[in-house]
Amino acid sequence: MLERHPAVHQAVVVPVTDELKGQLPTAFIRSEAGIHITVDDVKQYALRNGPAYAHPRHVWFVDEIPLASTAKIDRAELTRNAEELVRSDTEAQ
Repeated sequence: MLERHPAVHQAVVVPVTDELKGQLPTAFIRSEAGIHITVDDVKQYALRNGPAYAHPRHVWFVDEIPLASTAKIDRAELTRNAEELVRSDTEAQ
């Protein structure tokens, strides 16, 4: 659904652990070249175009989506990265 946004080239959503909900969706976004998009743009688009429970609670923009040796998206690496980024954000607050 996120990849239907005109500014999004590629999107991958992975779960992160949450004490209250168990898991929450987190998105890694590769934006289209030369097009500016914000975290709030992504979240609002998701809320308008999908179920409320599925909108990403955290959004990070990346230059590349990591691939595993099978040439498929490395979701395990993205999940580890998301867990670390969420932990860093929580500690910074």
